[in-house]
Amino acid sequence: MMLPLILCRERLERIQRILARKGGELPVRDFARTFSVWDWEIEQAAALGWVEIETRKPRTGRPSRVVRSVSKPEAAKLPPFRREIEKEISGRHWNFAFHSVYSAIRGGCSTIFCIQPYTDAYLRAFPAARSRRAAAASMSRLLRRPDVKAARAWFYSKVRQEVPQAERMPDTASGIWSRLREFGIWSAGPRITVVRQ
Repeated sequence: MMLPLILCRERLERIQRILARKGGELPVRDFARTFSVWDWEIEQAAALGWVEIETRKPRTGRPSRVVRSVSKPEAAKLPPFRREIEKEISGRHWNFAFHSVYSAIRGGCSTIFCIQPYTDAYLRAFPAARSRRAAAASMSRLLRRPDVKAARAWFYSKVRQEVPQAERMPDTASGIWSRLREFGIWSAGPRITVVRQ
């Protein structure tokens, strides 16, 4: 899963510092080559009103895009800080949540104290674990993570058929909880129901 491409305030400040050093103007190409500031970051800064992108067409050669700082950005909006941007659920955490739900259901486990199915799920998601004891300790920490709790709630809702099977799971924990609320499902956490086959 890819992280969302969202400009954070720290990267906006970096763009502004670079422009201040370069006299308030720099080609987009130089941002990427010299400073590792990418096109999507500059475009989001322009959409928020902090910089302007101008396309210059010379008589010969290809056109170039130039970024200029805005002298008085009165209506500009500040992007969120990096810590405020919610990260997507990692593939391994998603995998652990999936296996922990289905292992617990198959094993007839209705409480969190059924350690064996959860440990087995951890070993499937993280095959490099060195021992079962270490896996059990890591598994208990993972079960407390907000993103894993949200993913587990989603999978339990799928098992109980409260969520349509074709529905795609959102990429973030807040997205999962808001989608479950839209379906009218209790959002405080997963209600474990044992389904015997």
